[in-house]
Amino acid sequence: MANTDGFDTIVIGGGLMGSSAAWHLSADGEKVLLIENQPEIYQQGSSYGEARITRSLGPKEDIFSWLHNRAVAETKKLAVFLDGNSSTGSRIMDEIYTTNPVTYIYYQSQKEITDKLIIGQKDPVRVARNPDEATRKFGMHIAENAIVIREHKKYSGTLNPGLLIKNLHRAINLCDNHIRYNCEAHHLSKKNGLFEISLKDSETGNISEITAKKLVIAAGPYTGNLLKNLASALDQRITPKRVCLSFFSISQESWCRLTPEHQSKISDHYPLIDMSPDFIFSMIEKWDKYGTPVIKTGGHLRREPVDDLDSVWGKELSQNEIEWAHRTTARYFEMLNVPLGCDDLIYTGGYSCVYSMTDSEIPIVSEVPDINNNNIPGLVVMGGMSGIGAKGSMAYGLIAKNLLLNKNETDEMYLKTVHALSINRNSQ
Repeated sequence: MANTDGFDTIVIGGGLMGSSAAWHLSADGEKVLLIENQPEIYQQGSSYGEARITRSLGPKEDIFSWLHNRAVAETKKLAVFLDGNSSTGSRIMDEIYTTNPVTYIYYQSQKEITDKLIIGQKDPVRVARNPDEATRKFGMHIAENAIVIREHKKYSGTLNPGLLIKNLHRAINLCDNHIRYNCEAHHLSKKNGLFEISLKDSETGNISEITAKKLVIAAGPYTGNLLKNLASALDQRITPKRVCLSFFSISQESWCRLTPEHQSKISDHYPLIDMSPDFIFSMIEKWDKYGTPVIKTGGHLRREPVDDLDSVWGKELSQNEIEWAHRTTARYFEMLNVPLGCDDLIYTGGYSCVYSMTDSEIPIVSEVPDINNNNIPGLVVMGGMSGIGAKGSMAYGLIAKNLLLNKNETDEMYLKTVHALSINRNSQ
């Protein structure tokens, strides 16, 4: 069994969660090896792409609001570390985050929820409680039963996961730690106080063995299977679900005929979260070479089971899935009173994303119990992000680091969040 070449900790999974944990451990002086099964430029997975929604809005003492805001604070620390000429790291922050108003559409049947969001809300928001107010305040044409909330807060909008990961990996390297790409962890056990990990080089097929005293597993939907020899119950706690994402550009002719006001309105009214039964999310993924937006649309609750985890990433979208996203995107333009319809949208592609779901849809960042319900020393798992992990990834990584190193904080919201993310949250 080979050693870890002086590394204290192995982190399996180089997406947002694993990279965040590896950085926080590196910043704390740990010697870390981060393992990722993809090449350096990712081609799939939940961290693939250029935009994820970031938002702070939530009711009082909401853990997901806290996770977002703590993540922003931790990203600032990363940016300052990397940008030696700045005490704020603002250049890197503005590369990672695109600040834009987040538009939420709720419905009168959800009024109890919106009241909790609005009353006593400390985040800057504007609200339209009926169609007349929506027209007057936002120039929007909404359904009679709709309610619009718009969140205006620095670093709410979208973040670029690829750029965040790139900066995290750069920081990890600057701490004299390493990332090993094209490397798949496919067997895990523990003997004599050491984790024994079998690694397969995805390019050569060669197998190597390493050991570590401490281990963080952030392998997305593969997490449960990887832990089956140590904590078989976890495999039943995390279930993969396929969610399809569609991308649309606006034809150059259609974009050019819009007034500057209409163009600005499109730019200003993404990202979108529509709390309809499908739980629609939509955002500007990027701007193409012609200066027109490429819009990504999906349904948070439009999920289907996964039969083959290895092949699902390449599964093509069905015509029905594409048409649903097409209609949904065009319908929002109608709501914005922008003269664009389905004929003005060009489908540019789509891909299958895999959510790692927990029953409660609350992620897990936790120590891991064995079959006797005793925590396995030196092991922390990050999983079951349930499609909502990106905005809080830098906070999830901080919590994973603290759990692994037996550190804590006294802040009440920190403690509440750690409890909520624990595997044993229902038994404590």
